[in-house]
Amino acid sequence: MGKKKKPKYSIKQITVFSVVITGLLIAGNFADKKKGESKLEEIKKGNFKVYGIVEKLKPNSRRGKGLVNRKDVLYLYYEKNDTIFHLIEDLPNGQIEKLAIKINDCFPIKIAESDKNIYEIDFNKKIDSLIDKNDFKNQIYQTDIHKNIIE
Repeated sequence: MGKKKKPKYSIKQITVFSVVITGLLIAGNFADKKKGESKLEEIKKGNFKVYGIVEKLKPNSRRGKGLVNRKDVLYLYYEKNDTIFHLIEDLPNGQIEKLAIKINDCFPIKIAESDKNIYEIDFNKKIDSLIDKNDFKNQIYQTDIHKNIIE
């Protein structure tokens, strides 16, 4: 007679793993919500308005290591005190096409006084304007990889 194969995992182990994974997903979602709320609070405390110009578009871009994580990515820049600041904005997949965003489109941006990486872009108010970033010596990027992508 053949040996009976023992299951790799018991029902109890599978249940425990499922509960732990579900808990981690809920905790991650809660942390993202808190992060979004604190972002809005920072902008409300004090902000300045600038106009951001789209310098590069990456629709349907893969973000992260997973194959499912697809997002639209916008690369923008704005001028403040004779310096160009570059930003990266992730949007849900398909938003670039839905909002008809093109290179050199200009949008108002509220940036928190406390942290230049906390900002809010109003994609409903497209403005006819253009700032030539090559006219400025000082350019600040979020990372070196970001600088390489833009240049």
